[in-house]
Amino acid sequence: MNLTTLVHLLNYGLVLIFGIIASFYLADYPFPAHKRAYCLTIIGFSLMELIFYLILGEDVLYKCYPLLIHLPLILLIRFVLHRNFFVSVIAVSSAYLLCTPRKMFGTLVAFFFDYDPFITDIVAILVTIPLLWLIIRFLSPYIIRLKYENQTILFLFCLLPMAYYVLKYAFTVYTSLLYTGGFIIADFLDSFIVFLYCILSIYVIDITGKKKKAEQENLLLTAVTIQSRKEISQLSQLQRQSAIYRHDLRHHLHFLESCIMQDKKEDALKYIQEIGVSLSQSTITQYCNNEALNLILSFYADSAKEKQIRFSVSVTASSFSAFQITDLCSLLSNGLENAIHACTLSEDPAKRYMQLKIYEKNGQLCISLVNSCKDSPVFQNGIPLSQNKEQGHGYGVQSMISVVDKYHGNYRFFTTDGEFRFQAAL
Repeated sequence: MNLTTLVHLLNYGLVLIFGIIASFYLADYPFPAHKRAYCLTIIGFSLMELIFYLILGEDVLYKCYPLLIHLPLILLIRFVLHRNFFVSVIAVSSAYLLCTPRKMFGTLVAFFFDYDPFITDIVAILVTIPLLWLIIRFLSPYIIRLKYENQTILFLFCLLPMAYYVLKYAFTVYTSLLYTGGFIIADFLDSFIVFLYCILSIYVIDITGKKKKAEQENLLLTAVTIQSRKEISQLSQLQRQSAIYRHDLRHHLHFLESCIMQDKKEDALKYIQEIGVSLSQSTITQYCNNEALNLILSFYADSAKEKQIRFSVSVTASSFSAFQITDLCSLLSNGLENAIHACTLSEDPAKRYMQLKIYEKNGQLCISLVNSCKDSPVFQNGIPLSQNKEQGHGYGVQSMISVVDKYHGNYRFFTTDGEFRFQAAL
């Protein structure tokens, strides 16, 4: 037995070891935690290969490799390592596919030495460990994630390595059609690749669309959650204000009772007038014929006043029956809250102002909100991006957009002359 034969046998054995290690890692069965299983598997399959090699010879063994080596390895991963069937097939067939670069590098270098088989085997042996490291380090973490996917995705991912596996054996091992079949085989391979590409493309596009829809629904749910927290906060504030009024009312009644008992009618009347003025100042402003909108607008009008923001409201629209009032309240709440926040960034109160107009035009409900802004926000695809990185920020605009989209309306965000403008037609 000469050196060339020994090197060839060594390379032949390394292919087996390479395939076992790659298959195990692609099936999420790493070596550090399962050293004993690795050793037993490599020794067992090496003995099997040696016995079959001595009995059958290299040519027959190569043709029987799927039945004698690959199938038992798939069954081992499936029933001993308890991996999904498709994961087992993907792991073994992908490992077989990844053996190709070893041979490719060997053939490439041997090209400069008249295709010397000794050079081919030497180079293949030398690239084994680096290639295996690349598979373990960069490829296996992604293949491992397939175990979380459904059966359809696993089947589609199984198609590519299995297609290569079947075509490789059909056209190069059992026959030589790849080299002698001419245009028929070339056309068949082209058609098969195009067919497989179309199937994978259609499914990937479908999955991407569903994922995008799920992300939008999740974003909307998050926006609804944020809006609910705002409304709960507003209700809590109103509840605290009501408690203060109830507390003050007892004092008012006690004072009036004292005035009446002491026959101080003038003091009582004067006190009643003062209470009336105080209550009129806290009365909800009637902007329109919808009480819910009046509550929202009054709340933000008071908030703007506290922050020294000039706020003008004009509501000429009279019909809101085509909309869920909670949607309109959500739209206005988010818009006004963002406007107030933008106004407060200006240090000079004289430069803070907001203008809201709600009117009807061509059978549509139109909303125009203008506010002063110190700095123009960053826009992406016509949508302003939140500069506040805290949790809960940035969902207001998405919530506004979702309301407009719900009623198949149009919206526009833009800045001009130091003003931020939001316009919508529903």
